[in-house]
Amino acid sequence: MASLDVEGIGLCQVQNEDLIRIAATVTSGLEQIAKEEVEEKVGTKVVKGRGRIRFDTPFKDFAHKIQSLRTLENLHVVVADFEKEGLSTDTDKDAVLTHFYQLAKTFDWGPPVCAWKTFTGTFPHEPGPPRKKQKVKESFKDTAKMLERYDNIISRELMDRQDNEEDAESLVPPEALSDSSSTTKVAVLKEGISETAILPPQEDVQTSSDVQNEVTKVEEDTSSPCRDPSSDGQDKSTSAVPPEAENHGPLKPKFRVTCNRGGAKHCFTSMDAARYFGGGINDDLRWPVDLTKFDIEVVLNIYGDQVTVMIALTKESLHRRNIQHFGPTTLRSTIVYSMLRIANVQPGEVICDPMCGSGAISIEGGLEYRQCLHLSGDNHECACPRTRANIATINNQRRRKGQGVLPVDTLRWDVGNLPLRTESVDVFITDMPFGKRHGSKQGNWELYRRTVRDMARVCRFPTGRAVLLTEDKKCLNKVLAEYDSLWNKKLVLFIKMGGLDAAIYQLKRTNNPFPKFLEHELLSSKRKQKKMGIPRSERVGEPITEQPTQGEPITEQPTQGEPITEQPTQGEPITEQPTQD
Repeated sequence: MASLDVEGIGLCQVQNEDLIRIAATVTSGLEQIAKEEVEEKVGTKVVKGRGRIRFDTPFKDFAHKIQSLRTLENLHVVVADFEKEGLSTDTDKDAVLTHFYQLAKTFDWGPPVCAWKTFTGTFPHEPGPPRKKQKVKESFKDTAKMLERYDNIISRELMDRQDNEEDAESLVPPEALSDSSSTTKVAVLKEGISETAILPPQEDVQTSSDVQNEVTKVEEDTSSPCRDPSSDGQDKSTSAVPPEAENHGPLKPKFRVTCNRGGAKHCFTSMDAARYFGGGINDDLRWPVDLTKFDIEVVLNIYGDQVTVMIALTKESLHRRNIQHFGPTTLRSTIVYSMLRIANVQPGEVICDPMCGSGAISIEGGLEYRQCLHLSGDNHECACPRTRANIATINNQRRRKGQGVLPVDTLRWDVGNLPLRTESVDVFITDMPFGKRHGSKQGNWELYRRTVRDMARVCRFPTGRAVLLTEDKKCLNKVLAEYDSLWNKKLVLFIKMGGLDAAIYQLKRTNNPFPKFLEHELLSSKRKQKKMGIPRSERVGEPITEQPTQGEPITEQPTQGEPITEQPTQGEPITEQPTQD
């Protein structure tokens, strides 16, 4: 049970068995993937709509459950959901806005505010609007600066790792380091600072007083971001509510209202609805209004006659959770995890991203599928240093928590000539260039062809898979038609991504070995060979002209109507043929 004293509401209590409704936004087209993940991890029924899903979950441990969902972008707790008849057809603007002003007094704000405080107390964030994404410009003038910045980041992370190891060794007496087999590493998180020490596993070993003051024992779930150090011996659902909220009077949060409309042409604007609804909250609950440094963001969704009032649990979208150094075409982490689920990754498999960009696919895969090996590479000069910088940042954060590094490796390569052995990769997952910000539509024809062909060589058959994301669907469909004996198209999901109509292709490797298919089936059509740019001399089915051996004279073929003369042998005089009178 959780209890919280809030200004304007009073003491509100929520039982662990009480259900709260969560509304989340997802990428349009991936609602089914998000539904399957919620049903698998939360174990509840999910109602999906276009670009959003809803589900009910018990209040107990709900923060830990929904934070483990990787396909959701923005999380909200629903305050009220109802239908106002005639809202989309009513022309009396003043009456409609007065209705919004009076709505705030009719809702029970206690359970949603407790859920908000529990979630934000478990996963704290700074008040105010989300930080804006920095624009990345990769011109020839800025390339050297970017590479230098990435190198500095990587070297700084390596220095931090060495300093942590040296600090860990300095905390232990020399006699304790003699027996390396009886030492274990313990990571302690104290006041936001991670300290690493090497301690013997025995509890009765005497240590110095300084070490005892700095190092404390932690349970197995210390590495989990959901654990509150002050919740020992208490219920997890109430641990996130700080005691100072009860000791220093009622909680008085700052708030703002955001309105989203759609589905019909209303007689009022979104600004009008947000202003009147926020005025009702301010007059009834006495919460101060702050449009910049707010604590609670109340979201008012109006679609036709349907009205939904929610409290935002996240200040910014969760799709930016892993990447610190963005590139011009960085892929969302939520889409990456959906692609990993589509690929049905199994433990022990080798996963490759041949066009990594910023390393979003490899990093997300390394965090969620640690029993697999993740390879990434790119041909761009800034891609691999940027990926290494992101990996180094994640590894340093995990090292401070006492966790292992990511099983990810990065190498610069040509996607059409991968430096990998034949049949050495189980799954290919990549975001192919759209031909807009990077490359061109015309250049995609050759790039896609070389990529699909070399992936078929490296991928294991018949268990290999590939999941490709692209906006240039016409080009990829024609390339897959040329290589239809190497790849089978299993699934195509059309999604909305940044205003673009993209698609995710799920491919399955066929039973045909690459060399055999390349010799007997792929090159049987002269038209396909010509489109693929294969030289005429190397095409299968073309007439083969026998080249003369070394030292053998080259004879010119006679034209039609010209008599054929026999070449004289060596040592025989050459006689001139008489011309016709």
